[in-house]
Amino acid sequence: MGKTVLLVQFTHPGDEHLLTHQETASHLKLWNYGPHRRKYLKAKGQYIEAGHLSTEHDLLFWCEWEPTSEPLNVTRVSGTGVMPTYIHIPFLQKTGGNLMLPPFKNKNGRNRQNTDPFVFGDSFFYCCCKQRKRMKGSDQTVFTKMGYLERGSIILFGSTISPKKGGPYFALDTVFVVGDYLDYTDNQADRCLNGFTSQEYRDIMGFHNWSGNQFVCYKGASFNNPYNGMFSFVPCKVSSSTDIGYPRVKLTNKDLHFISNNLNAAPKYSLFHSFTPQQCWSHVCQIVRAQGFELGVHFNYEYR
Repeated sequence: MGKTVLLVQFTHPGDEHLLTHQETASHLKLWNYGPHRRKYLKAKGQYIEAGHLSTEHDLLFWCEWEPTSEPLNVTRVSGTGVMPTYIHIPFLQKTGGNLMLPPFKNKNGRNRQNTDPFVFGDSFFYCCCKQRKRMKGSDQTVFTKMGYLERGSIILFGSTISPKKGGPYFALDTVFVVGDYLDYTDNQADRCLNGFTSQEYRDIMGFHNWSGNQFVCYKGASFNNPYNGMFSFVPCKVSSSTDIGYPRVKLTNKDLHFISNNLNAAPKYSLFHSFTPQQCWSHVCQIVRAQGFELGVHFNYEYR
């Protein structure tokens, strides 16, 4: 199968991380060893303001961040959609210039979760989730279409919100434009991805503990290095003196005809026939801004 420019609606678990009694008392959300969840974050970052990068602000946004964070109470406002219970400050611990990483496996034998997509730093990355599937009647896995995306493909990362929670609709958290890619073997990622990603990113992902499968590491087109005028972004809002909770951007098939309101776990793929990738991307940008969000393009976590 050759590389193809595709529009992908990609679902990942939409529930918010909850806190244990110990985490509540310590004001520390530990690195996740359980199922993937979303976090509502506050982090330093930049967004697009009048066609240019803004100055650095505290930004509020939803994303996947499985490492440690400091949870704070959030001020709720009226509105529809899934509202956050906590606001998290993402951080990593360092000593002597080196990251302090917890064991890859915990005492119950569960793996330390990765963060995919990763939206921090100069470029977004997406490297593994749903790229492979198991062959029927075999232990072998093969690439899905997620392993054959060409530059200029657009991945809409988000979660399906059920009717019980105010849906059905697709809660958008990340718009990922494929700007570049590199094939790699997961347990040899330090060698394969050297120069393509940072060492810190590879350490966070814990590649050397993986099982030796082939994947594709996608680098998102950025505002400073766009692809045909398109760049990756996260819908965000500028933090005020009060930490207010917001739901994610709502997308339905009334907004975009290729969106499925009740998409299950499998990604939905669409070819660009009646519209170009640039037209699709511009329309998504308009929807995001019409719902009161900014296009966040650069985020930083803290070191403690």
